[in-house]
Amino acid sequence: MSDVRPDPNDFPEAAQDAVAPAGARIPGLNGGIARAVRAGAEGEDLTAQGVFEAIGGVRGVLEAVVPSLIFVVLFVFTKDARLSALVPGVLALALVLVRLVRRETIVSALSGMLGVGVAVIITLITGRGVDYFLSGFVVNIAWGLGLLISILVGWPAIGLLIGMLDGDMRSWRGNVRVRRTALWLTVMWLGLFVARLAVQLPMYMSERVEALGVARIVMGVPMFAAIIVVTWFVVQRLRSSSDDSGGEKGVISGENTPS
Repeated sequence: MSDVRPDPNDFPEAAQDAVAPAGARIPGLNGGIARAVRAGAEGEDLTAQGVFEAIGGVRGVLEAVVPSLIFVVLFVFTKDARLSALVPGVLALALVLVRLVRRETIVSALSGMLGVGVAVIITLITGRGVDYFLSGFVVNIAWGLGLLISILVGWPAIGLLIGMLDGDMRSWRGNVRVRRTALWLTVMWLGLFVARLAVQLPMYMSERVEALGVARIVMGVPMFAAIIVVTWFVVQRLRSSSDDSGGEKGVISGENTPS
C-alpha cells in the first residue's frame, strides 16, 4: 500500500476457502494477515523467508516502497507535486506492461498500479504534494473500521480467519483462550491502522510532504512485517497448546476434528 499495499488482499477471495478441511493449504488465505494466521495454525516454522512472502515478496515490497520513495525524493529537489507524482505513475504503468508481456493475469497486472494510479490522479488534480498520500488514509480508515466493527460485534477478524482454517466458523468462539487471543490480535492490527492515522494525519493537515512520505514508508512494510511476526508466533503457540490438549494438527479451535 504504498503504505497500504498489503491490506486489500488479507482476506479470502473465494467463498469455498471457508469450508476447506482443517490444515489444508488455502490459496485465498495467502495475503498478509491471513498468511500469518494460516502459517501459524499449520505449525509452519517462523522464518525470514516466510515473513517476506507474507508481505508480498520482492514485488510487494517494491510496490509498497519505491513509488513513495521516488515521489518524496523528486519532491525534495523539484517542489513540483505533479512532476513528482508522474514519474512513479509512469513506472507503475511500465510494470503493468511488463506483466502483460509475461502473460500474467489482468487482475495481477493492474493490482500493483491501482494504489499508485489513484495517488497520481489525485495529485495531478489538486497539485498538492500531500494529496499523493490521500488515498492511503482512505484505505487505512476502511481497514480500521472493518476491524473495529468485527470487534464490536463479537466476531474479531482474526477469529474469523481461524474459523475458516478450521472449516468451522463458530467453534472457535466456544473456546475462551482462542476467542481472547483472536480478540487481542485483532486489536493489535487495529492499532496499526490507528497509529498510522494518528501520526500521519497531523502531517497531512500541516502539509509536511517530506515528513509524511518518510512516515508512510516507515509505518508501511516494516511495521506490517513486525505485526506479521507477532501474529504468526502467537497463532503457532495457540495451535501447539491445542495439540497438547487433544486437538489435531492444524486445528486450533481446541476441539478434535470429526472423523
